[in-house]
Amino acid sequence: MSPWIIAAACLAGAGFIAWGSVRLGLRWPLLALAWLLATIALQLFLAAQGRDGFHDLAAVVAQSFIVLPALLGLGIGLALARLGGHRAAWRRATGLLTALGLLTAAGAAAATFLI
Repeated sequence: MSPWIIAAACLAGAGFIAWGSVRLGLRWPLLALAWLLATIALQLFLAAQGRDGFHDLAAVVAQSFIVLPALLGLGIGLALARLGGHRAAWRRATGLLTALGLLTAAGAAAATFLI
């Protein structure tokens, strides 16, 4: 399967989940998506970091075609919901945990490309 199709699916899926959960006032889908992305990004970072001098270059490709489009889609979904007059609840515990997950995913993705 083409990685571009996977990237488009990740972008569209994450954007739809973000937009829909903010629009409906649901907090757990964003939290689950953020921590899922953080987990995937950390696993791919550790794979790219390698062991005994062997680096998994496929992890770098996966990071760029899965995690980055999903983070971009999530940002677009949040922006579209905001333009529609709906705000995400960032000041509650679930909002803070969601933000922490998103920052972890973004940091792990950025660190993967710096290896």
